[in-house]
Amino acid sequence: MVTKRLAVILVFTLLSLGAAACGGGGGGTTTLPEDPKGAAEVAGFHDFHSGNLEIILKVNRNMSGHPEKVEMRMTGPFTKADDGGLPEVSMGIESHGLLDGQEIDYNTAVTLLRNQLGFTYGPTEAEKTYRVDKEAFEKLKSDLEDAQGEGGEGDAGSCLEAAGDFHLSQILQRASFEGTSETLDGTKLTVVGADLDLPAAIEQLIELSSDPACGAQLEAIGVPPVPPVPQLEKLGKQLQDSVAESRVTLGLDKQARVRSLKAVAKVELPHEDELEVELSARLDNANEAIEMPIPEGMTPFASLLKKFGVDTQTLEEADGDEVFLSFLEVTALGVFGHDPP
Repeated sequence: MVTKRLAVILVFTLLSLGAAACGGGGGGTTTLPEDPKGAAEVAGFHDFHSGNLEIILKVNRNMSGHPEKVEMRMTGPFTKADDGGLPEVSMGIESHGLLDGQEIDYNTAVTLLRNQLGFTYGPTEAEKTYRVDKEAFEKLKSDLEDAQGEGGEGDAGSCLEAAGDFHLSQILQRASFEGTSETLDGTKLTVVGADLDLPAAIEQLIELSSDPACGAQLEAIGVPPVPPVPQLEKLGKQLQDSVAESRVTLGLDKQARVRSLKAVAKVELPHEDELEVELSARLDNANEAIEMPIPEGMTPFASLLKKFGVDTQTLEEADGDEVFLSFLEVTALGVFGHDPP
């Protein structure tokens, strides 16, 4: 359960990163500062309207001499809508490995275009792609657009809005320059490394859950509500005492935008058990013209709903908030090898 909670927190944090890349998140600077501390203070995910995003989460742990490993990946292109509507996105999410003694083999993908919506779902050897019919698509699209505009539980940017003036520098310490790198498309990056204050990062995330809209999304993926302050302080101290390594590396472009990220945390648990989490993210072809893939040969969407015990009428009666939260819950369950309720 410890591993699941930590990994879910990191997955959701990166989903927020993806939302930032789609246009959320705030400002920054047009010039990268010459000192590492200044670079960390202004680093952000601002001013992205298209690109190819890849996020990878690896969890390794050794519990009572039984090693387990799972790798989760989210990857695909996105293009922000100019009119404030839903973005176009083709994002695949997969999870493979062994966790809590259970084999995981999970694949899903969402392709949202201006005029169609498709889902790929199922184990690798038996996955199918499902098409949402035109009438249902228009209803879903309208509901989801309404949810985004309300700033409610179905607003993908609600946690970013709740974060307010949060900056990466609030959870990074002892920043230093560590050379240069480049993206796959050849963009030159300045590399900044820093120690990650993991207790501060978790405290920031828990504070977000006090926001009603963001809290509902955290609950949908299994993150518990805000504990009392004494428990929070105790958790921070326990974590501080058990963290063996916690490091972040950022690849920043000339506008101080984060184009690559890698975070590694190693935790020493009781009874000589160990937990290591490695998280990486990369954004290529930022703000370039993106050609979105068009799915073919799709099975009727009602067949997928049937797998979850849901009929088309229930979907039609759901509002955008309910649809968005249900998608978060099903995805979180799937990547950890659990069947939807």
